[in-house]
Amino acid sequence: MIDKYLKIWYNFIKKGGKLKLDYTISNPEERLNFVNQLLKVYSPTTNELTLLGDYLLFTRDKNQTKHERKKEFPISTPNREMTISKRQISYEGLIDKLENGEDGLYSLITDTKELKLDNKDPITQDDIDTIPGIADSLKVLESLQHQYEKSTGARRKSLKTSIIETWKQIYAIKSSHKIAPPISTNKTIKTLAYISIPEEIYYDKNNIPRSDSNLSLLNPEHVSFLLQYYQLLKEETWGLLDSDMLWHLIDLENAASSALEKKHPLLWDILVWKVDKLTNREIQAKVLSKYGEEHSEQYYSSIWRKRIPKLITEEVQRQYILHRFRNDSSLYWKKCSKCGQLKPGHSLFYSKNSSKDGFYSQCRECRSRKEK
Repeated sequence: MIDKYLKIWYNFIKKGGKLKLDYTISNPEERLNFVNQLLKVYSPTTNELTLLGDYLLFTRDKNQTKHERKKEFPISTPNREMTISKRQISYEGLIDKLENGEDGLYSLITDTKELKLDNKDPITQDDIDTIPGIADSLKVLESLQHQYEKSTGARRKSLKTSIIETWKQIYAIKSSHKIAPPISTNKTIKTLAYISIPEEIYYDKNNIPRSDSNLSLLNPEHVSFLLQYYQLLKEETWGLLDSDMLWHLIDLENAASSALEKKHPLLWDILVWKVDKLTNREIQAKVLSKYGEEHSEQYYSSIWRKRIPKLITEEVQRQYILHRFRNDSSLYWKKCSKCGQLKPGHSLFYSKNSSKDGFYSQCRECRSRKEK
């Protein structure tokens, strides 16, 4: 049998053709034997190694049904593999491929279509610290995995199912604390205008205020969502004084103004232009005219989706800390050696160092201006 394979291989080398393999061989052991003989007389390229790997992996019994083969090898063709690779693309990766960045993505979305993006965010330490329920679920998961390693038979199968379900629960908990990528409909906007938005504020191990709400200004992703649909939500909630969403938007306006209007005028202008639905190309021209700065269209999408929501969230966090310190006389206030203002002795107002009280003598704002 081996001699036959070598003969085929030598004929291939002699003719200088492309790599051809004997797919009539259906036995995995025989295919492995064949490949081992080939490797003794030839050093394959990277692409040829991939082909040989597929040749060894995808063997099948001719008596198998199509359903059995699909179940055993769910990704069995290059086309199928390519399709999956195209689906698994990040939000940023997708808009980078569009001519006008994020605006190009929004133009693809209508009220009758749903765009699904790959959403495989890992569970981070920040998730464990800030999202209630994840830490407890991970402890349960650890116990199940420990039992699984020592179990056999039906018990092992049952534990495996429990482990999978626990992971699903963990990701469901994380998803409940995030707003999906900004894909919505007019019906959804109308619903948001009238729903109750309960919220409980708590402080994590770093004494940073967090929220358990599904729509909170303490979450930059939620802020990004609210900014994207600000005009529609504002119109829908106009005059509804008992609407939670109306007061959410008012708090958003105040936080955005405090965080950006005087401290970051360029970002404030970008925010206003984005809310007014100017395209990235139009904003690019306005920034060049007013500030003499030139950036790519994707830059403005990134600013809009990430930096602006982050700065607004940080301002809301500072407001919560100020409120807490003003109502608790036992908390420590520190006077900035530069501006002379009394500010909370907290990491949101002073950067940490190894001094006696754990903070630099100058506040974050003064240190930032000095560095600039």
